[in-house]
Amino acid sequence: MLRCAVLALALLGGCGRSRGVPDEDLGNLVVAAPERDQPVDLARASRDPVELGRGLARRYQSTVEALGPHAITISTKTVVTSGTAAISELSDKSVLELGAGGAWHGLYENSEDLGRETIFIKDTLYLRPRYQRWHQRAPETADEPTKARDAYVDGVFATWDLVAPAVELTEKGAATVAGRTGRAIEVKLSPSPAPMPTERLTQRKWRETRSVEAVSGVIVLDADTGSLLSAKLDAKLAFMRDGKRMQMQVGLDASVTSIGTVAVAAPPPEETIATPERRHEVEERDKLLEGLAPPTRERPSGSAAP
Repeated sequence: MLRCAVLALALLGGCGRSRGVPDEDLGNLVVAAPERDQPVDLARASRDPVELGRGLARRYQSTVEALGPHAITISTKTVVTSGTAAISELSDKSVLELGAGGAWHGLYENSEDLGRETIFIKDTLYLRPRYQRWHQRAPETADEPTKARDAYVDGVFATWDLVAPAVELTEKGAATVAGRTGRAIEVKLSPSPAPMPTERLTQRKWRETRSVEAVSGVIVLDADTGSLLSAKLDAKLAFMRDGKRMQMQVGLDASVTSIGTVAVAAPPPEETIATPERRHEVEERDKLLEGLAPPTRERPSGSAAP
């Protein structure tokens, strides 16, 4: 799942990669950010948007280890307009179920009638595009299952990151979600928003012009571990794109459920087909001969070009 800040923003060109830009200058698109697994300071996260954002950006493995088997449902909606003209509208829903032994099941669907489903169990990936059969194969890399799993929950931080510089936090006391005691944090518009951060990529420069006009919601973190238990945010923003002023409405609704009761099973064999592993000869040849010979290119037929 390709998500750039908020999914609908892909329609505005926010996910493209410019030619000639070194990987190290492409931020998290190519070079992975340092893993942020330090425990969340709950007292600080209740008043500091930076600390709260760090907690929301942690690898989801932290939540898996803290809560054990559970499910999380995440719904987002983004509407972009220019004056009275509608530019784009997208709503989506992700459901991630975490079972025992690292097994998980993810389902994603959106208002464009697109979606996919993934199961990981016993060192095997099962992948199904919407309306298709399950494809069974081994992971191509050791971290592929983790990255695929975490992609189902990235809508939470994407929405938060869009409004974070303009928010003010207030601790609202204890709250219970799925039987766990949490700390509720009210999110509202700050009277003195922080400057929007500088963006490296041309496709994301519009984010520097954004202003958050309204934001409200509540985020609940687990009182023992700082893991996300629920999040509800609604916001209105304005920004400039190609010389035009545009408006954006975003919504997020996420909640953990079924703690300790989730079981994940492989799909029925009759609904599954084996998927051959991708051949790596071309990549291996180019890596071995890097600097000694030009890269091998492939024609559409699959044969090597001179």
